[in-house]
Amino acid sequence: MNFKKLALSVVTSGMLVSMMGAGMTVSAHTVAKHASGVAMPPVVIQTNVITGKMDGKKGWPEFAPAFWSVPQNSKVELIIHSYDDGGAGVTGPNLNVKGTIGNVEYVDGKAVKGFGKNNVAHTITIPQLGLNIPIPPRSAKEKFVTVVAYFNVAKPGNYTWQCMAQCGSGASGWGGAMSTPGWMKGTLNVYKM
Repeated sequence: MNFKKLALSVVTSGMLVSMMGAGMTVSAHTVAKHASGVAMPPVVIQTNVITGKMDGKKGWPEFAPAFWSVPQNSKVELIIHSYDDGGAGVTGPNLNVKGTIGNVEYVDGKAVKGFGKNNVAHTITIPQLGLNIPIPPRSAKEKFVTVVAYFNVAKPGNYTWQCMAQCGSGASGWGGAMSTPGWMKGTLNVYKM
């Protein structure tokens, strides 16, 4: 499978979203409403965390895709499949889920509010939105771990997200993929309707 060519998946129906290969489904917990009062289903973004072994660049984990767009006033359902089995250095505030609906995410279907110090491989952190989504490493028994998070975006803008786990190259872990757009950082473009 060519992970670089995985496309951004946007689903705009209220139906259940089928998880790739996991054999489970996750549904939206609340439905956003348009200004007219009509219920609108969430906009779904799907991304994968792949390892350096998978993308052919040792020591460079990657979010594929890393650049996302959604309309303003959307409820977003972010689905992450992480193939990474290693933990990384993460500080206290980035161990907890923040800015999602209920400050919770769903890991393989189970509601989670935070993780222990050595149980985070990556994060998706958008300071401007107060959003932090920690991603645990997959277990040896899993092909990947699935993280699902719901959050709302209202104001149009181009928001940069960054992984806050020290998972890059160099002595500090902040080099290489950590400082390169399209790898461990990207953007969420919220556009006007």
